[in-house]
Amino acid sequence: MKKPALILLAIAAPLLNACSSGPNEAAEYRHSIFHVIAWHFGTLGAMAKGEQPFDQAVFERKAGILENLARLPWEGFQEGTADGSDAKPEIWENKADFDAKADDLMRETAELSRLSREGDQQAMLAQVGQVGQACKACHQEYRK
Repeated sequence: MKKPALILLAIAAPLLNACSSGPNEAAEYRHSIFHVIAWHFGTLGAMAKGEQPFDQAVFERKAGILENLARLPWEGFQEGTADGSDAKPEIWENKADFDAKADDLMRETAELSRLSREGDQQAMLAQVGQVGQACKACHQEYRK
């Protein structure tokens, strides 16, 4: 199965649920994407921590999925969609900084995917930490 089809399958159910939801569909959309990101990143984090055996094929597949997923949630951050979500209103007050943090996540996941194709296990596992830091930087500022 090709990566785009796999990604579509991975996010179809949560997204369909979000589409049929109430007034804050944008928040549910982005929440669904972040949930799927966490699912795939969890495996890589477990490998990096030594909690799960390293598997090059799994690592490369999940890194590629993360690279694609990291591009998706940002359009869900529409003005007026903070209510009832984990998003702080500061996102829209500091939009340039928020966008820079989104760019950081996309850049770090792209680097993770690139490194996974090269196969340098030490560099790949170190890059997992960089992706985690990109997530944390945004969460500290903009997530309740």
